Amino acid sequence: MKNILFGLVVFTLICACSRESEPTGFIADLAAGKAIAEADCSDCHGMDGRGENPDIPNLAAQSSSYLVEAMHAYRDGGRLHAALQDMTSEMSEADIINIAGYYASQPALEPLASQPVGSDSYSEGASVAEICEDCHGDKGVSMEEGVPSLAGQQPAYLIVATQEYRKGQRGHEGEAGMMDGLEQVDIEKMAMYFASQSAPEREAPPFGDTVAGRAASAYCGKCHGSRGISDDPMVPNLAGQDPVYLVNAIKSYRDRERHCESQKPNKSDQTVEDIAAYYSTQRSMASIEQQSSGKELAAKCDRCHAPVNRERKINIPSLKGQSKDYLVSAMQDYRDEDRANSMMHKMSSRYDDEMIEAIATYYAGLSN
Repeated sequence: MKNILFGLVVFTLICACSRESEPTGFIADLAAGKAIAEADCSDCHGMDGRGENPDIPNLAAQSSSYLVEAMHAYRDGGRLHAALQDMTSEMSEADIINIAGYYASQPALEPLASQPVGSDSYSEGASVAEICEDCHGDKGVSMEEGVPSLAGQQPAYLIVATQEYRKGQRGHEGEAGMMDGLEQVDIEKMAMYFASQSAPEREAPPFGDTVAGRAASAYCGKCHGSRGISDDPMVPNLAGQDPVYLVNAIKSYRDRERHCESQKPNKSDQTVEDIAAYYSTQRSMASIEQQSSGKELAAKCDRCHAPVNRERKINIPSLKGQSKDYLVSAMQDYRDEDRANSMMHKMSSRYDDEMIEAIATYYAGLSN
């Protein structure tokens, strides 16, 4: 079990929100669990359950049933780690329960000194965004006919769209040159800045019928959400958008000049104008909270990982006092779908690296 290093790697993370399968027929023998830990586990996890380096999760004071479930997953191939699978395949059920019981019985670890979070991505994003505001308006609120607003837009969508402009994959003369020298992190900061802005309500445009547009937008709402506020981070918000831009964009999709599998080709020009008028008058709002701290961002995580929820017969690990580097790595893996958990994929899809860093720093600084 010497290689339990990552072995219990996923032990400690984030919403493996499965129902508790409390082992039956065995009561943990803490002395036996200590003997196994001393012989095989301590090189990686120590006798106190603290990972020996930042990439190894802490096991102390975790739920014993959660640790048992995690080892079962390695043994049965539900979690992939060759060394751990070999190790757990030769373990008896009593061994698994004893090891879990021993580490669960260890006192909660005092947090190590946390590395401070880097400069705030939103304030830095404001300076990067200046190159866009000449066209897209102050804080991304477009006042120029035919130019889209960026305020309140989905950050993931903005990141992808900006990357496509930078690579010349979207036809807009001069756009690629404007972004020369921008690194990926700059694009992320800019997207987060614009996403955190909101825009004032627009007056109805001089064309289109907003009432008719509401009914005609029903099909669009399948992807773009109620009143043009998307639930999908890769689908743009339409609420509060410039109406002329919307007309041009919808027609481009309708006429197959731009690709969208869901776009119906039979909309009349009048229907297009009605839809554009309706969406342009809907209230736009920030798609993320501005200046969110690690504590504020972690509030969503606490819906599952708070102690009161972990005590409700659900096998969810504690994140408090966990290794910061381990938490960063694990959350990035969930976000990038390198770890299998559909709930975590959805939860973390909107987080850039700096947001993940803030969450991990917050939890690493707490006592378990």
